[in-house]
Amino acid sequence: MKAAVGETVSVLLLCEDSALAAALQAQLNSRGRELLQLKPSELLAQPHLADGAILINALLTPGEPVTDAVVDIQAELISAVGPKLRCYLGLSDARVVAALDREEPVAENATPAPQGQDAVRLAAMEEQLLSAPLQALILRTGPLIATDGDNLLSAFIKALKAGQALGLDDSQQSAPTPVGDLARVLSAMIDQLSCGALCRGIYHYQSSGATSAYAFAEVAYAHAGQYLATPPDISIDGDGWGWVTDSRVLRCERLLRNFGIKQLAWRSWLPKMIKTLCEDDCDERL
Repeated sequence: MKAAVGETVSVLLLCEDSALAAALQAQLNSRGRELLQLKPSELLAQPHLADGAILINALLTPGEPVTDAVVDIQAELISAVGPKLRCYLGLSDARVVAALDREEPVAENATPAPQGQDAVRLAAMEEQLLSAPLQALILRTGPLIATDGDNLLSAFIKALKAGQALGLDDSQQSAPTPVGDLARVLSAMIDQLSCGALCRGIYHYQSSGATSAYAFAEVAYAHAGQYLATPPDISIDGDGWGWVTDSRVLRCERLLRNFGIKQLAWRSWLPKMIKTLCEDDCDERL
């Protein structure tokens, strides 16, 4: 479905992650677009909102439990508003390929190999969406980091400021992705889908740079050290803090090939994010 000249395509967002929602709102506003954030019940009660719209279902961020309710919501959305949509973009993650070889980044066309009930449900949701009679896209991503909410970066900085001793895993590799970077990618995809791009299927996006939680923490401290009174007490611990369950490194070539969207390094986002985290903490004490 191609937008008519002068037509504004609505963008609808289902998302309970306030950091991701705010980042996407800011990205779209900077491009002169509006974003309507809804609860699934609100969209189902007002199906006319879906007419010619792009729907982003980000109810499941990486590591979130995949409940029966979330599975049922997607099925109901596909049935009730799917035919009205311009396209449906669902957020997913690497749990669906967790059983594959960990030595190599996972390609978009890899056969799903989920481990555990949540991963099996997530893989089933992907298949359900891709088999629906609509323009469907799935964007798998990695562990998200932000300046608020429940994520490794904000928790790490908070622990450092409290003087806690921390053990972090150094074995599992992933690619942390700032919510601002993911929002940049989603916004660029929305722009092209609004103009009639017929892309569909599975895509991957993570910020570039595979790392363990321990190595990530070392880089984070290198930026945060100027704000801390004492050096951190961090050590390698296989049972310590790490990435969300079954995080993997994903190949992102298809997004570049079809949308022209390049990866950015997570390291480039850290200085500003850590400054925000540390300055906010200082402001709270004034």
